[in-house]
Amino acid sequence: MSQPTIILAMSSYNDFTEEIKTHLEYHNYRVTFIDSTSDQLKKNIDNNFQYPSLKKHITHSIRKILFLDGSYKAYLKQQLYNQQLEQNIRTILANNYYDYTLVIRPDLFPVSVLQLLKSHTRDKIVGYQWNGIKRFPKTITTIPSFDKFYIFDPLDLNDPELKDYKLYGISNFYFDMYQPKPIAHMGTIAYFVGLHFDTRIDKINTCANSLAENGIVLDFNIKLRPSEIHKKSQYQSSNIQYISENISYKENLQHINKADILIDIVNPVHQGLSFRVFEALYYEKKLITNNTQVKNYDFYHPNNILIWNTKEDLKNIAVFLTKPYVTINTKIVEKYSFANWIKNILDTPPFQPISLFQG
Repeated sequence: MSQPTIILAMSSYNDFTEEIKTHLEYHNYRVTFIDSTSDQLKKNIDNNFQYPSLKKHITHSIRKILFLDGSYKAYLKQQLYNQQLEQNIRTILANNYYDYTLVIRPDLFPVSVLQLLKSHTRDKIVGYQWNGIKRFPKTITTIPSFDKFYIFDPLDLNDPELKDYKLYGISNFYFDMYQPKPIAHMGTIAYFVGLHFDTRIDKINTCANSLAENGIVLDFNIKLRPSEIHKKSQYQSSNIQYISENISYKENLQHINKADILIDIVNPVHQGLSFRVFEALYYEKKLITNNTQVKNYDFYHPNNILIWNTKEDLKNIAVFLTKPYVTINTKIVEKYSFANWIKNILDTPPFQPISLFQG
């Protein structure tokens, strides 16, 4: 069997990218990685920037002095960055052609780069936006560059402003290369990890307090940016850990294997199911979530998943935890694996179709 080739184009800001690359290789793809972000390139431009012409320098000065608008220089730097990024990618691709291209977060690439990638793709170029489109509106201009464009947020599928675009819904997935390895521990542990958002402080406080009242040990980890450190005081539980760097995926697996319950609190800017939901399915962990969409999926079982909207709903935690975990049909679990997900995305049968609930 020949080894298909694929360009994986996305940001390398965290090690999730490496996991996707590794899993593509694990499932027999030969991968060429294209990074949408280059800190070194940006640093070089910042340190060595010169106005491309006297006219552009004067334009910047006029806008800055008369209109208090300093954005023109940043615009010129972004243009220069895009040009140099495209040149770097041309060097990487050379005269080679690839069976597939998968672009995750296409809003991070200029359209000219997407067209370049498409010109080096034999079969199809596929886009996947795993954040809501409205959160990153530049995504919209990239959609025509793709043979197929996938989104994970059902709100986007139903958005009348996006009706003129051919969008396909697909959920997130779990990484299937790793096998569950439960870690012995004392007590009942609930695991949460996520970025700080002002809009979900109250939800986190409500959930953490309810868990603590029921004797649950909290393994809550919230990433705060340097400018947000003062917001620690807005969280009520003294057991929350505050982190300045992302937890690596390998560390994340350690937390999951040790936990009894995974906590999922919706990012308010979208309604798509997070990776935490699929990790709970694969690792057979109980899930507590305020994403009501989960009830519409084939893996939902009330013994395994507690959905809450109000503090009143969380009064059911004690009863929920006494119910035995119900093993989900293996075929359903496999449906949400990375192996089946990538076959869906690239349309390489056989696979189980994955769709989004749109009610």
